[in-house]
Amino acid sequence: MVHLSIGMKRPASPHLLSEPAIVAGMARAALPGSATPWHWYIEDYDRIRDTMAKALDGFEDFNRRVRLPLGFRIRQPARELVFLTPSGRAEFSAAALPDVVPAAGTLALGTMRSHDQWNTTIYSDNDRYRGIKNLRTLVFMNRADMRERGITDLGPVDITSTAKDGSRRRLDGYLAVPYDIPRGCAAGYMPEMNVLCALGDYSTQSDQPIMKHVKVTIAPAA
Repeated sequence: MVHLSIGMKRPASPHLLSEPAIVAGMARAALPGSATPWHWYIEDYDRIRDTMAKALDGFEDFNRRVRLPLGFRIRQPARELVFLTPSGRAEFSAAALPDVVPAAGTLALGTMRSHDQWNTTIYSDNDRYRGIKNLRTLVFMNRADMRERGITDLGPVDITSTAKDGSRRRLDGYLAVPYDIPRGCAAGYMPEMNVLCALGDYSTQSDQPIMKHVKVTIAPAA
């Protein structure tokens, strides 16, 4: 569903910017010769929606429809059993999995968001999905992996990633949380853990950062 959202609380600061304002400011700084009217857009978000209505299928008459009591649903052909394939039917394919088993002593770390988070906007330090309260600087680990490394429950650890080019990045002093996760794997929150992923490590298919498979070593904090 697509619907309007309206802030209900007083901004924490008069200098607090919205995400569109931040993006527009970055664009104006990075692209001074751009013909896109960035400032004009953020003066009135209806202007952004009008442009989206012209450019995106399913968003026609965006400003009127988004103000309906329940908003509107973007059409999804597959939901209606309409498959836009050569055969007109649902088509499935199988792809060989790459060898993703981590080397000895290495873990495959994936980043994720908490319950109280939308993209990089963090509303609280709680995560009811995983029973976490007042903590984000953590790493979820299999208990056997923790025991093998001499890591105690909620013990501080140092996390080191190794990029494809051999460069290394570190996060120090995170707390290890035992969790029901497969051996050889670990997980933590973005954007705090983004620093572990090198710019050059991305998927050759999607061009997206490999944030679900970062090769790391984790040891008790020095």
